Amino acid sequence: MKVLLCLLSEQHVPNLLSVHHYRPDRLVLVETTGMQNRSIASRFQSALKFGGLDYTNKCDIELLDAEDNLDSVRAVLARTFGRYSSAEWVANVTGGTKPMSIAAFEFFKAKGHKVVYTNFARPNVLLSLDSSDESPCHHELSIKEFLAGYGFDSTKKDASLRQAESQARDLAECSRIIAACSSSQGLLQLSDKERDNARKKGCEIQPGQFVSPSPDVVSVVRSAFELKGDENAASLHGKVNKYAAQFLTGGWLEVFFWDLLSRNAKSLGIWDVRLGLEVTRAGDNSGNDFDVAFMHEYGLAMVECKSGSQAHDPGSDILYKIEAVTRQFRALRVRSYLATTGTNIFDKQTHQVKSSVTNRAAIYNCRLLTESQIQNLAKATPAAQAEEIRRVLFNTAETK
Repeated sequence: MKVLLCLLSEQHVPNLLSVHHYRPDRLVLVETTGMQNRSIASRFQSALKFGGLDYTNKCDIELLDAEDNLDSVRAVLARTFGRYSSAEWVANVTGGTKPMSIAAFEFFKAKGHKVVYTNFARPNVLLSLDSSDESPCHHELSIKEFLAGYGFDSTKKDASLRQAESQARDLAECSRIIAACSSSQGLLQLSDKERDNARKKGCEIQPGQFVSPSPDVVSVVRSAFELKGDENAASLHGKVNKYAAQFLTGGWLEVFFWDLLSRNAKSLGIWDVRLGLEVTRAGDNSGNDFDVAFMHEYGLAMVECKSGSQAHDPGSDILYKIEAVTRQFRALRVRSYLATTGTNIFDKQTHQVKSSVTNRAAIYNCRLLTESQIQNLAKATPAAQAEEIRRVLFNTAETK
């Protein structure tokens, strides 16, 4: 029998990956009183279930009262080891406090069992502390697993997500053409009230409400939504449902990034690219919408999409919202992006991104994607697209 011991902390990913790698017959979780008060063990087991591993009846949870006392830690380890003394043990000492890690290393090394940990830079590589061995874990952690470990749920049903993504796939080329010709002027010229109603119920687009200087955009939108308008006209009109209204009032940017990242996921080393997640803390009715989200380097990345001029947000307060969303996870591996066609981020005199916006984005670890960058991504050839995404989103270039 193989037993895996994990020292729990709020950062659950290293422990989670070790369970997927070793697939133990028995799992032992050492949980401090503080971790117990935050239901860390329960969250950890939920995350495992989302990844297809149910240890409900194969898990021992050991409560540790004095996390900084070596003797107390040793006593807990001796107690749990005594239950399965004939088993093959692996101890993951990545989590917990330093005294917990030290005590666990000394205890299991003396017993002749394997002790491993993971480095923050390579969370999926299990390193042996008593040899030079290292073992990569190939499990691709899903967004649901990541969220569950922090006590959050993705509340939108999978069927709804799949339906939205299927609709987005049908409009992918339309979104790309709009992105390639994007401007700070929105596609539909509606009042705030008209816009809200259209997004809820659909609307009748009146002549003059849809205007684009790009013949390509006019053509592709006319075809996609069966709108009316002369072949050479810059304006279209006709009835659209709520999904079309959502797309034309800004949703096209979300569709563009979802499709862009989905198609290039393998070459970019990203996975689980999702559109329109609704994320809330477990047991809470309020939450946040993630326009586009994906997993990268075993961390969560999310793209907030803002089209139009964003004149209503002259101070770029959207950055505060993005920071509030990412900070709530207390996660080490969360990255955010703001993709915007807005002119509000630019200095009117220099035409450069305002230093206040640049500085705030840097502090929040949020990368800005401007209108020109969005256009370049949309115009890149399929062969060059992955490299352009790599440069713009991850600031890296493919190694030749």
